[in-house]
Amino acid sequence: MRTSKYQILPHARVGGIAGLLELLHDRGGREDLFRLSEELVMDVEDLLPILEACQLLGFAWLKEGDVQLSKPGAAFADADIQTRKVLFRQAALEHVTILKQIDSILKRKSDHSINDEFFHDILDEHFSEEEVQRQFDTAVNWGRYAEIFDYDRGTGQLVQTEVVQTEIAEHAVENRTSASTPDSK
Repeated sequence: MRTSKYQILPHARVGGIAGLLELLHDRGGREDLFRLSEELVMDVEDLLPILEACQLLGFAWLKEGDVQLSKPGAAFADADIQTRKVLFRQAALEHVTILKQIDSILKRKSDHSINDEFFHDILDEHFSEEEVQRQFDTAVNWGRYAEIFDYDRGTGQLVQTEVVQTEIAEHAVENRTSASTPDSK
């Protein structure tokens, strides 16, 4: 029997999250969950993973049957695609354990890459084999969108995105430059 104290990611794709946030934003930031599900011609059960993802990321919450957009959720719904990626990245790294772990490990590895088996092994301690794959697929979907990492399914390698690697390299150069500046006497 697996323990489930590890954070469970709702199985929602970024497109569904973005779509729900846009709908809520268009409706003034608040909507009755059941009315929304009727208008979308979706069962509430089908809408719940998307809502749970919005809640996990801090973009919305459910209170007394109403879905309420948060300030970060409204900012996301209002933003262009690049800004959305930045906002999603910030929310994911603040709230999503496995994405924090992946980001931390990739930053600390000298080649900024790691095989996906490492994360499958971590997830395997907490979930069934089928759920491990679903959790990993959701994390990859969110992490790639947020440009935390790239993933090559063929090699099974997670690789830190070039943007972040460039920022790290620039920071390292700045640190070396300031460290090599002689002290004034």
